[in-house]
Amino acid sequence: MKRLSWVVLFILTSSIIFSQQVGRSDYQRVGELEIINTNAGESSDKKVATELVQTVLVDDFERAGEWQAFMPRDYGIAISMRREGSPRDLESDRNRYVLGIKVEFMKRDWSWATVTPVKPIKIKGITKTVTVWVVGRNYKHTLSLVLKDYLDRLRFITSERLIWTGWKQVNINIPDTIEQENYKITEDRGITFIGFRFDFEPEDILGRPFYSYLDYLTADVDLFSETKQNPDDMVDHW
Repeated sequence: MKRLSWVVLFILTSSIIFSQQVGRSDYQRVGELEIINTNAGESSDKKVATELVQTVLVDDFERAGEWQAFMPRDYGIAISMRREGSPRDLESDRNRYVLGIKVEFMKRDWSWATVTPVKPIKIKGITKTVTVWVVGRNYKHTLSLVLKDYLDRLRFITSERLIWTGWKQVNINIPDTIEQENYKITEDRGITFIGFRFDFEPEDILGRPFYSYLDYLTADVDLFSETKQNPDDMVDHW
């Protein structure tokens, strides 16, 4: 019983801390992204003294109307729009909207759809994990992360099937096979976020629209090299 009480206390404390992060307005920044958690070092390698893992806010979807949905016309029609709402753990005056995705299928086949921001988002540093809140509807459809490595090569990272109901925080680990740096290059370190892709299972296309929702996209990033760069160094992009 005592152990159960400690577990409940830990969950409540974590939820309060996360809600406080969402409601804050005094964040530091790395490039164009806000740093929302400077204590994310728990995920860093304790044996390595050259890691500074912090959490950056990639998109809170408060301007989700700028996102675009695409699906090959032979398969169906995909649309996206800003919808009011949020996961209970993220309720805040600063987090009132989410990205809604609706797909109308033309036929029962292996098909896919993507949702992308108005422009690609550069995530500086070495990204360890990308996290996003997703609504599932107990379908076997699969969510994937679409990104480019530091050499501008397109990569797809499969997340998981959407076999749950309601909101869920989905963590997508970035494997070492995704190249994010070269010791001779500094300003290009990191990945570029392109969007998300839904791959649809034919047996779960039931003659009705598919709906999903996304909210609060963050990334755990190692910013050690970015914080140690010489402030008077030259930038090579010209």
